[in-house]
Parts: sequence; C-alpha cells; structure tokens
Amino acid sequence: MEEKTINIMDLVMLAWRRIWILILAAVICAVAVFSYCKFLVTPAYSATASIIATNGAVTVYNDKSTVSASDLSASLYLAETVIDILKTPDIYKDVADQLGKDYNYQNLMGRATVARRGEDTLFIDVTFSSTDPKEAMRIANKFVEISCEYIPEYIPHSRAKVASTAIKASKTYPRTVMSTGVAGVVGAVAAYVVLFIIESTNRAIKGEEDFANNFDVPLLGAVPDFENVDSIAYRKKKGRGGYGSGY
Repeated sequence: MEEKTINIMDLVMLAWRRIWILILAAVICAVAVFSYCKFLVTPAYSATASIIATNGAVTVYNDKSTVSASDLSASLYLAETVIDILKTPDIYKDVADQLGKDYNYQNLMGRATVARRGEDTLFIDVTFSSTDPKEAMRIANKFVEISCEYIPEYIPHSRAKVASTAIKASKTYPRTVMSTGVAGVVGAVAAYVVLFIIESTNRAIKGEEDFANNFDVPLLGAVPDFENVDSIAYRKKKGRGGYGSGY
C-alpha cells in the first residue's frame, strides 16, 4: 500500500464535507465565550486625564510672544522627571485621603498608568482603571488636580496645569466582540484538526475510488452492500452498473 499524499484539495474537500460540523463548533465556542464575557465577567473601565508641566517659562499664560528653543527643550526634558514624581507614593496617599477611607494608596498605584503622550510633547496622560466608569473618571480627575499642586513642591519654579479632564471611561475588559470572533475561529479550527486526525487514521476502504488510490492492483469487481440494498444510494449505484459489474 502506497503512502497517501495530502494536497490542498484534499484539505478543502474535507472541510466542505464536514462544513456543518465546523460551523456548529464555531457557533458553540462563540456563544460560550460571548455568554462568559457578557454575564460572568466583571467589566473593567479606564479613564484618562492629562496635565502639562513646564520649567516655568513655557505655560499657557506666558506673556512672551515667542518661546525659546532652550525653554522648550528644558520643559521636554523635565517631563520625564515629572513622570517619576507622579509615580511616588506620597501623591497617591494624598489622593486616597481626599477620596475617602475606602481607598488606599497601594491600590491606587496598582490601578494607575502615567506616561507621556509622545516623545516630543509636554502632555502627560494619567489613566486609572476601575470596575465603575464614574469612579475611574473621579480618581483620574482628582489625581491631576492634586498633581498641579504637588509638582512645584518637588521642582521649584516649575508650573503644571490640567490639560484635560476625564469626561468618559472606556471599557478595557473584556473585549466581547473580539473575544467572540476569536473563539469562533478557534472552535472551527479545533474541530477541523479533530476531523483531520480521524480521517488520517481511518484505514477503512470507502469505495472503489479509495481502493484505486491506495492500492496499485487492478480492481476485478465490487461486492454489493446487501444490508443497504434498499437505500437510495444503492439503487442509484445499481442503475449505473456500479455494483456487481465485475461478475
């Protein structure tokens, strides 16, 4: 018996013959993940507020008609220091105290992200996550409010202002639509892999064509399937002379 080679058409035909199994597997996995994301998972939201910090020469209230390149460079360089300051525990302690006894600074630090909006910008974005979108906005806005008072204490002559407050919170987890789509694809692929393994390990001869493809010997005849003699497929095959043609 020769080793049977597998080509692309074989794979496509296998998928086509079992298309409903693949669709069913995809639907089951997609529905399962959608239900999990929609009804069992606690969603998470994030809200972002921004500040702008400078060395004092570059501010929105600057009376100068122009800003020198050295002042701008100094302010850009200062932004990295400001980020480090906004990651120190003290400011989170102040925020926790003002928010109330239900908050502690360790928890706030774990829910915060502080980063520059870009390498060549003075804007610093502060993002807080929460299971409540309103809470995420409240914490973010309180943090940037305190930051504007906190930064000049560390860096004399520097200035900081709130550039934008959080007016909405975005859902960050779970990604229901994306997760549902991925689950559907994974379900279909997994079902196909199982079908392929079953097909590859099945050594039974399925008919004359399968016999001819697997054995390099002439086919003398075919024994009819008497158990399925009344089947529609058998009657069609008999009408074409498919069964007993070698006898």
